[in-house]
Amino acid sequence: MGTLKKIYTTVFITFLFFTVLGSSTKVVAQSKKTYVVVIDPGHGGKDPGKPRGSSAYMHEKELNLRIAKKVGLLMRQYMPNIQVYYTRTSDKYISLEDRVDFAEVAQADYFLSIHSNSNPNKWIVGAKAHVDTDQDQVSVALAKVLLNSIEKKTLIQSRGLMNKQDRGYNLYVLKNTSMPSVLIECGFLSNPYERRYINSEKGQKEIANAIFQGFQSFHQQSDVPQGDNYSIQILATNKKVSNTNPHFQKLLSQGHLIKEHEIIRDNKKIYKYTVGNVPTTETAQSLKLRIRSLGFSDAFVVKMP
Repeated sequence: MGTLKKIYTTVFITFLFFTVLGSSTKVVAQSKKTYVVVIDPGHGGKDPGKPRGSSAYMHEKELNLRIAKKVGLLMRQYMPNIQVYYTRTSDKYISLEDRVDFAEVAQADYFLSIHSNSNPNKWIVGAKAHVDTDQDQVSVALAKVLLNSIEKKTLIQSRGLMNKQDRGYNLYVLKNTSMPSVLIECGFLSNPYERRYINSEKGQKEIANAIFQGFQSFHQQSDVPQGDNYSIQILATNKKVSNTNPHFQKLLSQGHLIKEHEIIRDNKKIYKYTVGNVPTTETAQSLKLRIRSLGFSDAFVVKMP
């Protein structure tokens, strides 16, 4: 990151910190660890997302921002150990690169990107959740909880989960963030019924509440130690790899034990290699960052049986 971008990001985080606090600047000591959630309202400024179509409705960028702010407000009100930052708080264009940089500098524990959907077929409806890959099991688990909450608590049904293989392409903010990351599409603005619902104050409140309750449920469960359940997968291959492999030496020199797991898939043997055994998603994410810094840029968290 260049000097100007570092300055921009530092100033931006400072600005959003006081934006989140609102008119009060009193800092309250907390006994629990503070978790950082970066909420990313999709589009903005010169990028409207799905255009409103008529003056009766809002552009997607406006809807995304309204829902995102409502989610953040609920987190601040009911989750005292959550610190919320937004990638934008106004109708401002923020590049995808800056959104990712912002989440990384903020050392986010979670990244939630809020969007709405569109399709040439106006009768397609439903909410979707996007992750980068199904192998990122924490993001997948969070996405499923969010979708289930939306389906139960709003008028919008779930259209399910999509990864990069399903889409046929990567989504930049999911591929390049190092923390659990989910992009939620709250419904189809191309559908006349969902467009009306998402444009209504009632619909926005219900969607935001559903996302909040889903996240709250997931986080509370994940924050409770469940035993040694999480590891970091560093490699999967159809051939065994010896611990003497030069690629593993950095890990071994740092005291990391590499475990081999033999799996039969489609009558073929697959060898997966993992590092670590930790009790919570939070400690797993920290371990993942350390493993990536040792040259394993594609390392990700897996939940062990």
